[in-house]
Amino acid sequence: MSHQVALSFEDGVTKFITCAEDQTVADASYRARINIPLDCRDGACGTCKAFCEAGEYDPGFYIEDALTDDEAESGYCLPCQMKPTSDLVLQIASTSAVAKTRAASFTGTLTGLEKLSSTTYALTVSTPDREKLAFLPGQYINFSVPGTEETRSYSFSNGPDEDDLTFLVKITPGGVMSTYLTERAAEGDEVTFTGPNGSFFLREGERPLLLLAGGTGLAPILSILRRLVSQESTRPVHLIYGATTDDDVIELETIEELGSKLETFTWDYCVADEKSSAKNIGYVTALIAAEHLHDGEGTVYLCGPPAMVEAVRTHFSDNGMEPGGFYYEKFALSGTAAAPTSTSATAEEEAPVDDADAVEGVEKEQEPDEATPQAPDPSASVAQAEGLPELTVFERASGIAGQDLFAEIDMEPLGAPAGDAELATADTASRIAGQAFGERFDAEGADVGADVGTVQGGSALLVHDDGTALAGQVFAISTADVEPLVEPSPEAAAATAAASPMASSGRPASIGTGGYEIGEEHPDITKSDAVFDARQALELGAVELTVGRLSSSQLAGYRLLADATLPYVDGETFVDSAAYTETNAAFHEYLFTLTGNEHLLQAYQALGVKGHMAEVLRNATWCDPEVAHDHVKIVEAFDSGDRERVRTLVIEHAERSKTTMRRAMADAGLRVTPAFITPGRFEGKVVLVTGAAQGIGEVTARRISAEGGRVVLADRSDLVDSLAEELRSAARQAASVVGDLETYEGAQAAVDAAVDQFGRLDVAIHTVGGTIWAKPFHEYPADQIEAEINRSLYPTLWGCRAASEQMVKQGHGVIVNVSSVATRGVHRVPYSAAKGGVNAITASLALELAPHGIRVVATAPGGTEAPPRRIPRGPAPEGEQELDWYQAIVDQTVTSSLLKRYGTLDEQASALCFVASDEASYITGTVLPVAGGDLG
Repeated sequence: MSHQVALSFEDGVTKFITCAEDQTVADASYRARINIPLDCRDGACGTCKAFCEAGEYDPGFYIEDALTDDEAESGYCLPCQMKPTSDLVLQIASTSAVAKTRAASFTGTLTGLEKLSSTTYALTVSTPDREKLAFLPGQYINFSVPGTEETRSYSFSNGPDEDDLTFLVKITPGGVMSTYLTERAAEGDEVTFTGPNGSFFLREGERPLLLLAGGTGLAPILSILRRLVSQESTRPVHLIYGATTDDDVIELETIEELGSKLETFTWDYCVADEKSSAKNIGYVTALIAAEHLHDGEGTVYLCGPPAMVEAVRTHFSDNGMEPGGFYYEKFALSGTAAAPTSTSATAEEEAPVDDADAVEGVEKEQEPDEATPQAPDPSASVAQAEGLPELTVFERASGIAGQDLFAEIDMEPLGAPAGDAELATADTASRIAGQAFGERFDAEGADVGADVGTVQGGSALLVHDDGTALAGQVFAISTADVEPLVEPSPEAAAATAAASPMASSGRPASIGTGGYEIGEEHPDITKSDAVFDARQALELGAVELTVGRLSSSQLAGYRLLADATLPYVDGETFVDSAAYTETNAAFHEYLFTLTGNEHLLQAYQALGVKGHMAEVLRNATWCDPEVAHDHVKIVEAFDSGDRERVRTLVIEHAERSKTTMRRAMADAGLRVTPAFITPGRFEGKVVLVTGAAQGIGEVTARRISAEGGRVVLADRSDLVDSLAEELRSAARQAASVVGDLETYEGAQAAVDAAVDQFGRLDVAIHTVGGTIWAKPFHEYPADQIEAEINRSLYPTLWGCRAASEQMVKQGHGVIVNVSSVATRGVHRVPYSAAKGGVNAITASLALELAPHGIRVVATAPGGTEAPPRRIPRGPAPEGEQELDWYQAIVDQTVTSSLLKRYGTLDEQASALCFVASDEASYITGTVLPVAGGDLG
């Protein structure tokens, strides 16, 4: 089970991550590229200390020097050790800029535009990505004003669980947003925004609440009230709402309605204008009484202009009133539309948090007199402020896949030029950004001058000795003759060149800040190592920019990500290739994050390494035994500041990655084309194969598919989904169903899937089963005996029950069960009993179903060689005694076989396909041993 963790940073940015119960918050954070403070990773230093606003967690192990008992009691925690047991909200002692976080972008539609008064509008926005927009009550978004390049910030007034997003806007003559609303806005307008932002949000707890709102600062307070209502909160709540004039007073009925749903809610409001008809004329402070703070136990949430915030602070101080917590959001003024400037308010561009007197707050800009938050733009015109030229957008360029993409610029490369690097020209169609990643082919596809190297499995990769330059700069010098660099290195120069401003029409493209766009294209991963060569080149450049410059906290984060890859590799075997791909990607991305150069990271991401690996390694079981350990060694070399060691390890790791990918591609090629095929044997037949995710079931399903069968793949593992997708990509008909085949419901769902998809069921092959443990019968506890029977008998029993009913209705069909010659074997009596049951089912059911035109047969495999299981049956043998028991099974299997060897998956699939086909139409009630002469 996983939980949502909200990380609230000091500058008001909040990021949400998903954290599994067995995962530390720090681990989940770094995998999400959110680099929270970290150092020891062992609960020994306290660098990562955070404050838990809400939620439950296992604090883990730590020493008192890192976190005292008093701190733990107060709610402080160590993300490097804590594991969530519920959703969490954490205050992180860092800014989002340090953590490299950015708010997400969304597109929506203006679905509601209501004029609440002469001075205020209410907006309603819907977005198709609502489920991705998680926010806390009180937070805000940066809203791009349609028709302008301006952004304005507005707090949510809706509750976090409501589908529609609502906001309040104060109309200010000449204001950019105000002009849009009063002159151009219409329902149906497309709008864009980024968020959520802000550290002003409701903290979970039971403390009494004093809510203070000024003007349209009422919006986040309404969001807070709606959350309290949805939680059926019983916290005492008092709201004081202030406005400037009667025209500014809005949403009184909404407040009354929400308040009626809260048991302990009270409220009041006031208007500053002396001519007001309101009961209370004056300011909010006049309505604050000591009892509203509940003897210091109450928490204050205030959203209003700066003067209001300071007035409340002064009021508390002058009257000796000290709340238990004081959270505020105050507005700063921005200009009107008279002088348009870009106000790109990214997450890093928010104003600093006012941390004085341990009081939390956020300052934001607004249009004059507009009581709605608006983010400042400290980064506007940065280039001009630093005396730098504007970024130049070029209409043409050169060098990607033979297309003109980069304009030539008369400039010298940084550092000493390396080799004969030059810009690629339009006729070099085999070059990518100046880099020869693959050899050229003529119009007929013939090789025009490549030396082709072969790889394991017979597939060919293109050799490219000159694949070292990108955009006219050399990324990596020859690995055969690496000399010390005394001047700015070619790698560093190349890294800088890779991140230089340019426009690109190539694909894929990545848009950076300020409209910066990068684009790269590379040969298909199945034809070339180009992607990994390019990654190596980028990483060597990043090494030059980072080695010897990393802080202990950065190294700790790097080490955390390296260690995270280790559990998914065991020797030469992938324990979980998908999880390895995820953690590996996080490790490699982190290096580019450490450069502080977003464009380098974008260049890496544009390579699509993670996607390539996910596709190629999807069904892989083999990997280079050092490929994961390389990550740890690289971090160790960074820690020691050994630049040459880092470079060597990066190069070696790239080679091991390529070897692993080549092997996976070769193995995949063998899987797609079975060793033996009888073309057309299953043409048009609908065949259900249970246990199809791996082993005998997978190979059988592949062969039947290759012989024209329409296959339905069933298993407890969702690996059958990817197998079905793979077969469909080869223009074959395949469906998949994931379920518990040890139950009748799971078996029936598989049969239903076949009938729903293809209209009938011709053949059902039941392969689920296998020994879980190996031990003498008297060593088996009762629960393990039951588990063995459940695994190896019931999937066949229930499968036969579900399939036979459908086939009787049809008046035809074939049921094929998989038994075992181990009905007479050592150290697996429960499994033997289960397979004896399969034999009995086969013989008895054949008698019953023969009058209906249905055959029932079985095969009895002997020992069968297979790659490591991606989904293990059970725990591996532990200790010398268990290993000896397992070895006794192996010895008996080989000894009993006349051929003195294990069989292969293809040999087992051949027998299954034969008895399932029309070639065996006169065979029923028979169990065929497939065990090299061992009859069981």
